[in-house]
Amino acid sequence: MAEIRVEYKAEVDEKLDAAVAAARSHASTDRTRGVLVTRHDFDHFSVALSPDVPFGLIYELDRARSI
Repeated sequence: MAEIRVEYKAEVDEKLDAAVAAARSHASTDRTRGVLVTRHDFDHFSVALSPDVPFGLIYELDRARSI
């Protein structure tokens, strides 16, 4: 899992893209999990492989809206 913290909005896409690419690469080894991107707060994200996400897909979960 990758934990990502950003100071500037401009950093979000670059850091998330890199983390998602790494997760997809790892997912291709077992082909049983997809990628889950979670926004915990407006400056805090995580990218993880999840068995709840089908292989080859990326799901997004926005927990910042519930704060």
